[in-house]
Amino acid sequence: MSKFMESNMKSESSSIVRTVNTLMMWLFCLTVLMLVMPWEYVSQDFATQIHNNKIFIYFALIIELSNLISQVVLTFFNSYNYKNQTKRLQALVEKTVAQLDFAEKALLREYVLQRKSVLALPVTEPTVRNLIDGGVLKIVSIVDEANRIAQVIISKEARPHITYKSIGLTLGKMSEEQISAIMNARPEYAKEKYVNNNRVFIGSRAVNSLFKSPAADDMATGSNAKTDNSNAAA
Repeated sequence: MSKFMESNMKSESSSIVRTVNTLMMWLFCLTVLMLVMPWEYVSQDFATQIHNNKIFIYFALIIELSNLISQVVLTFFNSYNYKNQTKRLQALVEKTVAQLDFAEKALLREYVLQRKSVLALPVTEPTVRNLIDGGVLKIVSIVDEANRIAQVIISKEARPHITYKSIGLTLGKMSEEQISAIMNARPEYAKEKYVNNNRVFIGSRAVNSLFKSPAADDMATGSNAKTDNSNAAA
């Protein structure tokens, strides 16, 4: 199951939870109303029914209050957990940017050189994968699942840290040697119309969770089997 399918399922689950919570809130208001309203002035029969079934109404009120309290506790817990995750991600991004190697800087420069916010990159490349795992790059959509190519952007958390200086560029005038070195360092896989033919890939959990194509895996397995048979025949 891809990361995007999991995201859709989480969204649907969240929608169901919101619907249930809304229903429980309305039931809570109705239960309180049934207990505090002077129904004798409205209908004596209805007031008698409420009086005879007060134990069930109080039981329902306890359940509704328990749900309300649990939702408040979960809200605070999720908020606290989200803040901690954000801090850990920021620390990871800062560490990754501070330790960028030559290839990673060259890849990040492509966003500046091509003047694009989104690049189609093969996530099989170690440089791309490392930056994704480090929180610097983020996958937004899959372009070619067979070749493990996806549209990738610089993450929101990393943007304040990706400066010209951090990726080896300068705002001032650059010498011909500097320009030549930058252009020669451009990664071929980051340029347009790049096709990656290597379909056999063992990557990180974050990357592999996006690409689980049985057809592609079968194709790669079949290709390896044919190669082995050919070698055996030779």
